[in-house]
Amino acid sequence: MARALIIAYTTYIHDGRVKRHAEALAERGDHVDVISLDQAGVFNRVNIVGLGIRRYRGASRTSYVGNYVRFFARASAVALRMSVSNRYDLAIACTMPDAAVLCTVPLRLLGTKVILDVHDTMPELYRDKFGGRRGAFGARMLMIEERLSAACADRVLAVHEPHRQRLVQSGIEANKIHVVMNSPDSKIFRPEAIQAGRDPHFTVICHGTLTRRLGLDVAIKAIALLKDRIPELRLRIVGDGDYRSEALELVSALGLAERISFTDPVPIEKLPQLLQEASVGLVPNRPSSATHLMLPVKLLEYTALGIPSIAPRLRTIQRYFDCDSVRYFEPGNEISLANAIADLFHDCELRHCLTMRGQAVARRMSWSSQRTQFYDAVDSLLADRGPASSRRPQDDGHPEVPESSSTIAKRSTDYGAD
Repeated sequence: MARALIIAYTTYIHDGRVKRHAEALAERGDHVDVISLDQAGVFNRVNIVGLGIRRYRGASRTSYVGNYVRFFARASAVALRMSVSNRYDLAIACTMPDAAVLCTVPLRLLGTKVILDVHDTMPELYRDKFGGRRGAFGARMLMIEERLSAACADRVLAVHEPHRQRLVQSGIEANKIHVVMNSPDSKIFRPEAIQAGRDPHFTVICHGTLTRRLGLDVAIKAIALLKDRIPELRLRIVGDGDYRSEALELVSALGLAERISFTDPVPIEKLPQLLQEASVGLVPNRPSSATHLMLPVKLLEYTALGIPSIAPRLRTIQRYFDCDSVRYFEPGNEISLANAIADLFHDCELRHCLTMRGQAVARRMSWSSQRTQFYDAVDSLLADRGPASSRRPQDDGHPEVPESSSTIAKRSTDYGAD
């Protein structure tokens, strides 16, 4: 049995990637502790140590840095204290920020193997968020920070192949990087998790972090263009973020309060129940250096559940999803998005085809296969720790379960009929 510590500037119950990795280790008998922001307790054999820090979401660079520094200080102290009694074999530092790996430096000096799990590329995100000269300068500094952080780790995890290539281009050793895709948990996101039922509305759902760069305003404006043409149309937005108040103001200004609703984030396990009312899943991301590198996990969740999806024509999404598996629109263009929504509203056969092809793509990237990649990345570091660290639970088999006919019928309802 290996002893593992995961350090993540996140709320554990809302971060699917951190949960999957922690629970994958716990499932095979490893001892797993997670240091995170504000949860504490034991979840699925994973011990959560909460630091009582609220995650900052806003436009102040100073506040971001201050929040990170508080987290680093507390997490480093807690990690060092816990390592005295636990003598960890493995520590995983999850980004953002990349510098979270600094919390593991004392442990590495004691012989602990360290993995840096890079969820997002901070330089591109910083440039997109703050822009201008200062944004460009900050992005260059973060590129240096990214390389230095990787140097503090024995292994680096990337979330897909274009992400791996980008990390190599920034100067990180190629043989140090392993790809473990950000696939949804196949025990949670499976077609039969959605109960068939008839909703009188045609509901478009978008969930996740609420920011302008992820195109929430584009989605709202597209609904405004369609409100008279499609009376049944509704948009449900699930999540929180620094754009929420502006989004509410935009909804009010466009007179869409009866068409668009907002729901707070829910734990990962409850997402399928919430998404079951969706006629269509939406990824409205704007085009940017950061979003071109993203493969949104929400898109993988929609397609795994058998929800026909709309996505922007961005490079990484197009690498993995062809035109038969999602309905594409021009990113940042509310007219193009409105046309895509209208197409799916009027064409039940199109929705059915997108459902079937989308599920096929999602199965190829299932967590069952990615879990094997994760174990390989871990076990190749812990090869000298003994056979206990390489035990693997049996495949749950959920990704291969076909969608039920009742669920397909629900997705194929002809909402556009007169």
